[in-house]
Amino acid sequence: MTTNPLSHSLELLNRVVPGANLQPDAILEAADRAGIPYNFVTITAWPDLDARDGKSQLFDLIFADKVLPTGQVLVVTDESFIDGQLMQCPVDELRLRVNQSSQFIFDGDVIFLWHEIAALSVFHHEGGFAHVGW
Repeated sequence: MTTNPLSHSLELLNRVVPGANLQPDAILEAADRAGIPYNFVTITAWPDLDARDGKSQLFDLIFADKVLPTGQVLVVTDESFIDGQLMQCPVDELRLRVNQSSQFIFDGDVIFLWHEIAALSVFHHEGGFAHVGW
């Protein structure tokens, strides 16, 4: 029997926002219904994404006010729905992995599911982000 690689991400998502699916709009709507706190931030001053460290600059902007939890993180991108591949790594390697990735993960929706805490982070393809539950 083949396991759907997205099933683990749905389990983690359900811990934070029960009943949501793996789309930022659906996650935020479900969080609103459940009274789960978040603040959606629209990015108005974009970093230089063509710079060699453009991915890291955007990552730093999204997580500027957060102390990332320890443990593992699961990253679901739009590409995950096409090829079934997810990025999972220790949290302390996440920034480096994002920067070294052959794809620019922020060119679509991205969901960061933190294993150790009941929280997640979303990047919306229209240029904003939210941290749900923390």
